[in-house]
Amino acid sequence: MIKPTIKYSILCSLFLIGLFFISLNFGSNPLLDSRHFWFDLGVYFLFIFFAAKEYKDFRNDGILHFWQGISIGFIVFIPAVLLFACMLYLMMIYDSSILDAYKQGAEALIKSNESFYRDELGEDELAERYKTIASISPAQLIQMTFRNKLFSAFLITPVVAIILRKKPK
Repeated sequence: MIKPTIKYSILCSLFLIGLFFISLNFGSNPLLDSRHFWFDLGVYFLFIFFAAKEYKDFRNDGILHFWQGISIGFIVFIPAVLLFACMLYLMMIYDSSILDAYKQGAEALIKSNESFYRDELGEDELAERYKTIASISPAQLIQMTFRNKLFSAFLITPVVAIILRKKPK
């Protein structure tokens, strides 16, 4: 189950990396833009679906249990997200402007909703958020991105496993 699924994992990571660079080239910050959550869901769905479908049709006689679908999903998305995180780490070593752009974008996002934060959370919490953004390190940003991508993959994996599961007659 592992060997044929790894190719989908590598392709998935290449799509995630490509999507990251395309967004950067179009002036969007992929680390801040919430649309990337939806793009990630779509990419994970496609690659987990095709990996599970291939396993079901060509290696398991048309049978896919739920646990097999979940396992295939994990085999696809965990290495893909790890490869993406490694690429992000290398990019931050090569180009420190990614971290600076993230900080500027996050501060602008808070500034655009400053009245909400001040009314709902208070002045102290607003100041704390600005301080947190100013002190974020590359490792923290990579960890946050890693968690967000894992979360979106965890959401889509059971959906694919339920869609493709088929028990023997």
